Amino acid sequence: MSTQKFLAGFGALCAWLASAPPAGAHRLDEYLQATRLSVETDRVDVEIDLTPGAAIADKALGWIDTDGDGRISDAEAEAYAKEMLRSVTLKIDGRPAAVDLVRSSFPDWSDVRLGVGTIRLRAEAKISAATAGPHEISFLNTHKPESSVYLVNAMVPDDPRIQLGPPQRDYAQHRLTLDYTVAGEAPPMARSAASLVGLLMAGGLFLRLMYALTRAVVHNQS
Repeated sequence: MSTQKFLAGFGALCAWLASAPPAGAHRLDEYLQATRLSVETDRVDVEIDLTPGAAIADKALGWIDTDGDGRISDAEAEAYAKEMLRSVTLKIDGRPAAVDLVRSSFPDWSDVRLGVGTIRLRAEAKISAATAGPHEISFLNTHKPESSVYLVNAMVPDDPRIQLGPPQRDYAQHRLTLDYTVAGEAPPMARSAASLVGLLMAGGLFLRLMYALTRAVVHNQS
């Protein structure tokens, strides 16, 4: 694991813990919806973990198991995942961005009845490549508000050119607004100048080293 990946994960964990509700806040009769956003220049990755409390496990099963046979088929799982994502609104610089399902996983419902089963959805919104300068992302989750509690956070970007501002959330945490800045690349002339300066500095250091070694050899021979 690279240092950058480690720092990104550690920073995201700290942000997650800082915004998490107090212990015991996720009651057995609540549907916990935890969202993580990863901002890139050309897309936003969306990870949503859905954990029904044990007391509403059968109710949650009814949302997904539409034919009532007591099990979740692949078709039912995909249909529910897409339904959930239709409750999500993502905007970049005020323009809506479609959030498309990439993959999903559903737990054994016996685990859900114990309050430890989590539905995991992974999605992405492809956007026009962000130009250098300031931008804004906004996210809203309105899925099952009558039964749910929410968490939403933005991950530390892998791309060092992207700098996130402080997140702005509503009290319920189903809405997040975030300013971010994309740094521009140095123009070719500036990069060439920087490379030339680096070469000159390295050359100067080499000449000084050779001069010092020559003096040392002459001193030892005299």
